Amino acid sequence: MSDLDFSHLSPAELEVALDEPALKPPDGVTPNFEHPVNENTVSLVSIFLCLVVGSIFLGCRIYIRFFKMRQQYIGDYLMILAYPFWVMTAVGSLRRIFGATGIFIHQWDFRGRDIAEYLKVIFMGMCFWAASTAMMKSAILLEWIHIFSAANTRTIFHRSCKILLIFTPLFYASLIIALNLSCTPYRRIWDKTLTGTCIDIKAIHIAATATNVILDIAILILPQRIIWKLKMSKAKKFGLSAVFAIGIFACIAAVGLFAAIINWVESNDLTYHYSAVALWAIAESTCGTMIFCAPVIPKLFRGLKLKWASTVSSWASSPIFHWVRRSARKSEDIWAPTGLGSDPRQYRHIDESNSTDLGKFEAARPTDQQYGIVCTTDILVTESRDADFVTDQRGKQSSWLSSVQENRV
Repeated sequence: MSDLDFSHLSPAELEVALDEPALKPPDGVTPNFEHPVNENTVSLVSIFLCLVVGSIFLGCRIYIRFFKMRQQYIGDYLMILAYPFWVMTAVGSLRRIFGATGIFIHQWDFRGRDIAEYLKVIFMGMCFWAASTAMMKSAILLEWIHIFSAANTRTIFHRSCKILLIFTPLFYASLIIALNLSCTPYRRIWDKTLTGTCIDIKAIHIAATATNVILDIAILILPQRIIWKLKMSKAKKFGLSAVFAIGIFACIAAVGLFAAIINWVESNDLTYHYSAVALWAIAESTCGTMIFCAPVIPKLFRGLKLKWASTVSSWASSPIFHWVRRSARKSEDIWAPTGLGSDPRQYRHIDESNSTDLGKFEAARPTDQQYGIVCTTDILVTESRDADFVTDQRGKQSSWLSSVQENRV
């Protein structure tokens, strides 16, 4: 990564350097300060898509937790606090897209005097990303604890989440402190014309993004181990696992961010390679928002019916349709055997038209036990038949059919 140190130049040399390209262009390449080649369109679509998807997921989460369920936890507030920092991370790239420079522009297409503003945006973007990521990952870990181990604090899963919950904010807070103390005086972080000293932060960036990948993988794996130990069908396990497997996309984005950081610190063309760093950071934050909000999104559609479904339902519950069904049931009951037949799958129909639907007694406000996985139970139903009882029932059935035939004659 280029140091861009102008502090050793004399005033006359500094004026010349600030008007020249910030990096010597390759042979045969002419700097283009006015209309440099860029990737503004693709980057703008990507950033806009991330902001829309993340905002929709978070909006659904807020609606469900604050207005529908009316149950909020500390993770919800952490995610709400993380949201403006995530938006500010995206705003840094948007400023470059709509500003005089752009995104994915080579450094030789910048004048020396334009680099200070660019470095300032990079520095602020890194701080905003670290703050938002710390709160997002902490909120996700709190959500995992609330869903999978709220009633049992002695499991390995619970202790692992608690350890990561302590490590995560401390790690990202240390990263923010290191970034802010990287140069003396403070303004030299982005203004390389000032005399001072700076530490080499290449190792800090590489170590931070590598640790970030490990944290994303840990957050992905932790709930999967619990899900596949639940006592439920494999189909339900696959469905539940898929909801929490959105973390795969976060891991992919984290790996992409790590690779972009490697290219950035190893190249002198920092303005071009940092564009990829910014986009991968925004994508990872978007995935973090989706991971946190995904477990409660199905509740938004619970109880909702399509228009055609409600029409069919109202028609099916009408008095005429009810009378037809009841008449059909009575006709079947008259000629159906009252006992157990030879087919073990035959059962007598019981008219439950006057029964009460227990679903109508659903609580208006869910309790803590209605949210999260408390326990799962498999019920095995077996059927045993008494031979003497079957023989007796068949005899009664034969005598009943004989009496019916005599009456008809």
